[in-house]
Amino acid sequence: MKKKVANQIYTLADLQTWKAINPPIRFGVLGDPVAHSLSPQMQNAALEACKIDMQYGRFQISPDELGE
Repeated sequence: MKKKVANQIYTLADLQTWKAINPPIRFGVLGDPVAHSLSPQMQNAALEACKIDMQYGRFQISPDELGE
């Protein structure tokens, strides 16, 4: 069964268990804040309609968590 990710918010720490998400998230939006983004619902609906076994996720990542 597909794990729905449209309403989930992931962090950099979650990427350590990336392979546990099935089907895999291959696309995503990064932001701080990111909870308001409707991109996952829209993109996942399109992926599902096209029968593409991938998901689009939402990642809460602050600027100071990213390297230069």
